[in-house]
Amino acid sequence: MRQIPKTELSPDNGCVIDTKWKLGPLSYHASAAGKVQVPLVTEVIRLPELVVYDHTGFKGAYARTNLSFNYIGDFWNDRISSLIVVSGVWRFYRDEYYKGDYWDLGPGFYESFFTSKGPDDVVSSFQAIALT
Repeated sequence: MRQIPKTELSPDNGCVIDTKWKLGPLSYHASAAGKVQVPLVTEVIRLPELVVYDHTGFKGAYARTNLSFNYIGDFWNDRISSLIVVSGVWRFYRDEYYKGDYWDLGPGFYESFFTSKGPDDVVSSFQAIALT
């Protein structure tokens, strides 16, 4: 079995991927088998994407994702200190499974995630809530 870095947002590291999300015309599918035919999308849609870092100033371990997570895993739990929201609007929750206090962030560079929003290193889950 391939060994993955502990910083990877992966079920192998305790992460719980949200498999029930739908955001506009985008949604999660576990398999393409049996997928019903859908009309082609003619507008440009940017998949929500973000990069999280475990230190302020975009330093330390990082992970890039476009998935929503019910739980961000043992390494990332309560460790996100800065981030880049490439696209989409993301909601970050204090507790796992989208519970507790939350903060909504749109595209931008957040050198210190919680300087004006609250205490540092408290995120346990996050999800994309809008397209940009």
